[in-house]
Amino acid sequence: MVIPPIVLAVGAYLWLVKNSPPLQKQTEQELARVLETISIPRSAVRPKVSGFGTAKFARSWRAVTQVEGRINKIHAELRPGSRIAAGEVLLEIDDSDYRSQVTELNAAIEQQDAEIQRLEQSVKNDEKNLELENEVLTIMQREYDREEQLYSQRAGSRSEVDQKRRELLSQQKAVQQLKNNIALVAPQIKALQAAKRQSAAQIEQAKRDIERTKITAPFRMRVGEVQLEVGQFVGIGETLFHGYSDAEVEIEAQLALQDIHRLFVAQTDGVPPPKEFSQEDFRRLFSFDASVKVAGLESTVTYPGQFLRVREVVDAQTKMVGFVIGVQNRPPMEQKVLKPPLLEGAFCDIDVYGKTLPDQVVVPRSAIRNGSVFLVDDQNRLEKRAVELTFTQDDYAVVASGLDGGEKLVIANPSPAIIGMLVDPIDAPGVAESLVASVAADIPVANPNQDESQADVAGDTRNATQAAAQE
Repeated sequence: MVIPPIVLAVGAYLWLVKNSPPLQKQTEQELARVLETISIPRSAVRPKVSGFGTAKFARSWRAVTQVEGRINKIHAELRPGSRIAAGEVLLEIDDSDYRSQVTELNAAIEQQDAEIQRLEQSVKNDEKNLELENEVLTIMQREYDREEQLYSQRAGSRSEVDQKRRELLSQQKAVQQLKNNIALVAPQIKALQAAKRQSAAQIEQAKRDIERTKITAPFRMRVGEVQLEVGQFVGIGETLFHGYSDAEVEIEAQLALQDIHRLFVAQTDGVPPPKEFSQEDFRRLFSFDASVKVAGLESTVTYPGQFLRVREVVDAQTKMVGFVIGVQNRPPMEQKVLKPPLLEGAFCDIDVYGKTLPDQVVVPRSAIRNGSVFLVDDQNRLEKRAVELTFTQDDYAVVASGLDGGEKLVIANPSPAIIGMLVDPIDAPGVAESLVASVAADIPVANPNQDESQADVAGDTRNATQAAAQE
């Protein structure tokens, strides 16, 4: 019997299925993605806002004449750029006319004194004459009364009575004339005394004008443009030259309005703001330090500055706010390291610093994406965490909440980012060191010419930052 091939094939297949070994299961291994990470550091941070401005001498003075005349003498150092000590006579104007005026007024006062003495003596003389004339008047009054009585008794004539009456009236007139003379002297003396006071005031004015013929330096000053010659006539109110005190220089730093807020982060020290600000509150709130450097120079010379005041308006075009910074130009003998003075007209780069914030969490600014960062957890899994920032500055950000420090931060965008995927973290070379160095760069090095208190604060802050970098 011949078996058909199809039946044989089916039988062979069934035998193979029944007697074949079982299938083996092979598990697929998860591949880890390599990402560069850093350990998030904690460090002291000092808020900083950078700006620019032009230096101006804080104190200036115009030499304006208050008298007129010809210049007799000019200070040998009265030249543009020269330094002249306070109190030195800069120039002298001829004062001979004013001295002659003093002499004339003194002579007028002497004449007025003599006239007053004459009038006072005339009053004394008239008073003595009045006493005598009153006695004569008394006698004549008695004679008249006697003649009047005799006439009433028909023992005298009417002509005698009239004669005595005429003599009595004449004597009364003489007495009244003396009284009038005495009364008129007092107003004359008052007029002379007023004229004397006026002359004395004119003398004081002339003496002040004599003093004004000498123009002295009101402070230690640097001289501006001067064009004066001996013998030159100058009038009242004429500006002769300008002087400047280079002991203090002011720079109106133009700061971006959107950056100023970070200066105030640590200014309140956690104390809620008062309902009404006092002057002391404003001084404490705006107690900023500054560092000033002349722009466009390769020199590393910096000048420590101090916030003085803020301008009253925001520039409508640039949206900048003017912070006025003061810089002290110390004399060479007070400097530990000599440096040139900061002069007017210098265009400066200014860094304004707020108070230092200790022990802050800082991350690279580029690691923040839409308010979140990517971390690697303890299981080497990718995690996304939302963070709130205190502020951003330069190439780093200061984290207010969401991170504690020490976490593994992914510094590059893990696109596509799959939350929970396995990660093979590797240290990003130089990123952590660069981050800490960037934070430390915003804490100015203690200047040798700073006050000791400012130098100590700067040194302590930088030491704390360096310690954080080593950790």
